[in-house]
Amino acid sequence: MNVSILHISDLHWGRNGSIRHDVLPDSLVNDCRHFSAEEEPRVRAPDVIVVSGDIIHGIDFDVDEPEESLRAQYGGASAFLAGLADRFVSGDRQRVVVVPGNHDVSSYHLAKSLELIDVPSDRQIPLSDQLFSLESPFRWSWKELELYRICDTSMYRKRMSAFAEFYADFYDGQRHFDLDPADQVEVFDYPELGLTIVGFSSCYNNDRLKKQGAIHPACIAEVGTRLRERAFASRLRVAAWHHNVEGSPYRVDYMDPDLLQNLIDRGFSLGLHGHQHRPQYLSTRFRHEVDRKMTVISAGTLCGGPGLGHARSYNVIELCTAARAGRLHVREMQNADGDLPIWGRRVLPTVGQRYLEFDYDPPPPPVASTGGATPVLMEAQTLHLRGAYRNAADLLTGVLQRDSLSRPLLLDCLVRLKDAESIVDLFDPPVSEAEAVHLMDALWETGRRDRLSELLAQPLVADSDDPSVAEMREKYRARAR
Repeated sequence: MNVSILHISDLHWGRNGSIRHDVLPDSLVNDCRHFSAEEEPRVRAPDVIVVSGDIIHGIDFDVDEPEESLRAQYGGASAFLAGLADRFVSGDRQRVVVVPGNHDVSSYHLAKSLELIDVPSDRQIPLSDQLFSLESPFRWSWKELELYRICDTSMYRKRMSAFAEFYADFYDGQRHFDLDPADQVEVFDYPELGLTIVGFSSCYNNDRLKKQGAIHPACIAEVGTRLRERAFASRLRVAAWHHNVEGSPYRVDYMDPDLLQNLIDRGFSLGLHGHQHRPQYLSTRFRHEVDRKMTVISAGTLCGGPGLGHARSYNVIELCTAARAGRLHVREMQNADGDLPIWGRRVLPTVGQRYLEFDYDPPPPPVASTGGATPVLMEAQTLHLRGAYRNAADLLTGVLQRDSLSRPLLLDCLVRLKDAESIVDLFDPPVSEAEAVHLMDALWETGRRDRLSELLAQPLVADSDDPSVAEMREKYRARAR
């Protein structure tokens, strides 16, 4: 097995009576020692961490100081996840995939967005039809037997603002969670692992009065378009979200299973989720002619209230990308001491073994290339985001003459690498003021004084009123005297 995913879910950070958070990271590291070095068969230590929602436990709609309460819960969760990144993936937070869950939806902001609706008797049937549509602005409260309508859509979107703030902070501003549900999707690409993980929000129009999970259709379409590019052709595609895709007749807090058909149609082979507080394995086949399937795995809760018949647990998923084979290992809390948890193997009742072996489908064949540089640029952007500037620069150099969009990204990579020679070779003559600024530095550093003097006299530099260009121009004019 050449890839290992640590799959945790339902942290419910801030929940009273949970596992002690200060000892939890050490207990997971200690368990990694057990499964990777002491138990048989050996399990590969994690390469990537997936956190499939319910990062915090959340707040009630009438809590005092709601913003502060949310920030406090997310602050603790962020510190915990940063600690996991340090211990398992060398501090690389880009190897931690985080998606929101229903507990990350603020009930306070929902309540602030609602108005009470007085329903005349002649309007009851039409309103009941509207109530159950996916994008309905109406909400029914069984507790109060009252009908509400979302009257402030900007406040309603803010129900995810605390999660968005936590998200940007955790990723040091390199990733952002958009409050527009049509843009709540993130691609985490790992070329070195042959793996692409897409984090979806299944909280589209989800709140405490509308508990159904859903992914915005635009998110699936956007990812389908992007993954169709040649750069992703050989990657195993994994989708991560929060809600389960089946439930009992008396529950409504799960996601429409037909969404899996759309994910399969976009080439996803593996899906990871949480929400139901119990581990589960499903194999779902595509119903629309093409012979494909999707393996769907649920993690139990790490810190929340365990499901019936299950203790707190998490998963380790090993993958062999060449053989398209996997193993699911469920690690369950073995003792009753929440202050000092001990984790161990759980026998999977469906197979009677301590792990479950499965196979999965390969990614679909790529769409025929149009000869453009877009796939290379997208792959280079992913490498740049992860700090692999040399790899990104090597990709971009090959398409520099065919794609002007690659120039700014390539220049930034070379500046970060302090590669003055390559800047001179590739960006002389400059075509923008930004290029001229860095080229002046590179010419000076490589000792090409005559060429620097020529550049200072060219209109792009000599006539520029851009403050950065003017500062560099005067700096090197003074040095040349």
